[in-house]
Amino acid sequence: MKPNKILYPFTLFYFILFSISQKLRLFKRKKMPCRVISIGNITAGGTGKTPLVIYISRFLKDAGRNVCVLSRGYKRKRSSSTLVVVNNGERLVAGRKISGDEPYLVARTLRNVPVVVCGNRKNAGYYAINKFSADTLLLDDGFQYVGLQRDLDIVCVNALNPFGCGMLIPAGYLREPLKNLSRADIFIITRTDRVPKEKIKEIETVISKYKKDPKIFHSYFSKKVFCRETEIDLASLKNQRIIAISGIAMPEDFEAIIADLGINLLSHIKYPDHYFFKDRDIKKFLHDAAEFQATVLTTSKDASRLPEEFPCYVLDVKSEIIEKKEFEYMLLKEGAC
Repeated sequence: MKPNKILYPFTLFYFILFSISQKLRLFKRKKMPCRVISIGNITAGGTGKTPLVIYISRFLKDAGRNVCVLSRGYKRKRSSSTLVVVNNGERLVAGRKISGDEPYLVARTLRNVPVVVCGNRKNAGYYAINKFSADTLLLDDGFQYVGLQRDLDIVCVNALNPFGCGMLIPAGYLREPLKNLSRADIFIITRTDRVPKEKIKEIETVISKYKKDPKIFHSYFSKKVFCRETEIDLASLKNQRIIAISGIAMPEDFEAIIADLGINLLSHIKYPDHYFFKDRDIKKFLHDAAEFQATVLTTSKDASRLPEEFPCYVLDVKSEIIEKKEFEYMLLKEGAC
């Protein structure tokens, strides 16, 4: 991917605003009375952050920690400052539109882990401690939220587009300068099964340029397909006609997975990332499926923005860490970094 030179002046404007906001947040930085783990990225979208949040939440919960996931709820249908409990640790208590698609997906997947959405994650953190007795807060998409001191800062790096063509938003995909990788404690290179080993080495070299002796882990996605909550045999999909729909940051990755599974893809209807499907969109999906005698396939993130009763297959990806034992040790070790 090449940077968009026409947008260079706007990139400078973005950098100035971002730098000012970060300095203000650092000035007011707060230490929480519990362990804080941030999972984020340095590029916009598509790094595999959400599956990793689910993975870490499950592991820490099983290890006996009182975990609560905190998210800002990007593009939700509420003021960003409004605090919403999406999951109270027992069941879902808020819908997808007021929660945001990613927090809703996390909350629906992790039925026994509280999920709280609020633009002010200090307030959300104190709420989680007081309401749910949380001893571990997971900041979903937290790398840029420097207003909270964290015990562990994890950054996901997408092997397919690791550094956003080296330019800041909007000319490129970087959310902040690469030198800020020095703030991270752990790096997870995702989708490592999709690129040659030489590419992985190149990514590690860039990370090492900004972080001395970096702790780098590698991950890939295992894949399953569900119809509602019933797992479908992947081999059975090869004999079906499929229409894919998605509103994600990397639709080409979705297509690549479909191709790898040997599925007969008739068409792929693409929408912007975090797009909330309207009634007319849903009618079109049903019409197209009926007309072409096909079945709709979507991602788990997109399914969180569709009606529960919508007939479709859902591709669910699970984060798999290659150096699993070492990574999980780091998650539990106090003062690990």
